[in-house]
Amino acid sequence: MLAHLKRQGAFSVKMGPPVVVRRWSADAVKAAIADPAARRLRDAEATSHEPGAAEVAERLRRAGWRQTEPGGEDGFAAGQPRYVFQVPFAGRSLEDIQRGLNQQWRRNIKKAEKAGVKIERGGYDDLPAFYELYAETAERDRFLPRPLSYFQRMWTALTTEHPDRMRLYLAHHDGDVLAAATMLTVGDHVWYSYGASTSRKREVQPNNAMQWRMMTDARELGAAVYDFRGITDTLEESNHLLGLLRFKAGAGGEAVEYLGEWDFPLNRLLHKALDLYMARR
Repeated sequence: MLAHLKRQGAFSVKMGPPVVVRRWSADAVKAAIADPAARRLRDAEATSHEPGAAEVAERLRRAGWRQTEPGGEDGFAAGQPRYVFQVPFAGRSLEDIQRGLNQQWRRNIKKAEKAGVKIERGGYDDLPAFYELYAETAERDRFLPRPLSYFQRMWTALTTEHPDRMRLYLAHHDGDVLAAATMLTVGDHVWYSYGASTSRKREVQPNNAMQWRMMTDARELGAAVYDFRGITDTLEESNHLLGLLRFKAGAGGEAVEYLGEWDFPLNRLLHKALDLYMARR
């Protein structure tokens, strides 16, 4: 593969092996957040370790691959997140999954239902409505948004493979779209991919209601795991991303650390130049 890519003119190769290093239960994450001495999730005692991960990492190093440190803010990089939050579905009933939600989640779902929040599936023509909320979320949470055309190309490419490969969900309340999210399915793994919401009418709790509908549909599709994707590694109260970790941990499940991203420099000079550019960007 490396020889072929070099012939094609590539100067660097990046990959993120789907190899789990360790896991923290939702209770372990909650305890770590409450511990004033814990500053990073990686410093908290893990619930379980995957012994084969260290061997894979050593084999990659011997082959010339270099492990990259998480970039961006608190591990949210341009590539794949090293830390994610997942809810196992395999062998569990919907009632069991619901019991795994914390009290705040269950309360918010009921509040949304009582307030009249409706969760609907959208299509290609609803992507601009999703994007309007996504742009607002990007400004509020201080990240660089992708263009609308990115999501339109994603929709076209993925739904051509299979109509359920990508889904769009929208939370409506009295004619307003308050939240929206995309959901991806590959085999028995379902991802909550991109989420967006407005600051208006937060009291009707559209996000919890939308996620529960997505989780319900994911189980109907035969999902073995519902993946909330990236979480922050920081546990400091001053970090605005800690609220996102609390939200995802409230769904039960576990925090998961992957082996991370690895680079293979085919041209060391150009690879270094790219590293400098990404650091400045």
